[in-house]
Amino acid sequence: MQKFSKLVTGGGNLINVMAAYGTYTDQELIALMRQGDEHAFNVLFEHHQQLVFSIAMKMTHSRSQAKEVVQDVFLKIWIKRGELDGVENFGAYLNRIARNQSIDALRRIARKALRTVELKEEQLENGEDLTEQTLSYHEMGGMIAQAVETLSPQQRKVYQLCHEQGLKYEEAANQLGLSAGTVHAHMKVALGNIRKYLKNMDAMLVLILLMNK
Repeated sequence: MQKFSKLVTGGGNLINVMAAYGTYTDQELIALMRQGDEHAFNVLFEHHQQLVFSIAMKMTHSRSQAKEVVQDVFLKIWIKRGELDGVENFGAYLNRIARNQSIDALRRIARKALRTVELKEEQLENGEDLTEQTLSYHEMGGMIAQAVETLSPQQRKVYQLCHEQGLKYEEAANQLGLSAGTVHAHMKVALGNIRKYLKNMDAMLVLILLMNK
């Protein structure tokens, strides 16, 4: 598969390309791109990348994920350029693809978060303290944080102390005035509830994706 970075023109070359192709309509640029014109592709990219980024940012709440969606969308357009003959409204077409790619990105985040939570549950069953902060809230677009907000106040406090702050069960128990066994039990229920939330989120995203087809 052709790399996105090799398709996009930068610097002075881009200025020259924009000057030469700047007056072309989207339909004219698409026609040229269908013939393999990479300059036409670059002009379309410059005209519409901000639209795709805005949609992806609104849906994923992550700049890094939004940037990946932009690359995925335009690389997909280049690869399938021969199928664009019937596209009359390129902006609307981009909007649909950007939303679908954003949903795919969210599903990847949800599955990654789910695998991490399942690993934590396994560690818990083995009697290990959950002191390593392996969940990246920034990378996962806040999805774990959303799941944590659905927990009961006590479960949420235990999770935050043991996982986010890295306290051992005994240390968290002392702060909360509970036994270590009770803290362990709260953590087990909390992880189970987070796992259920992420599974439901993935199922919901699949449904939305199917509805957008």
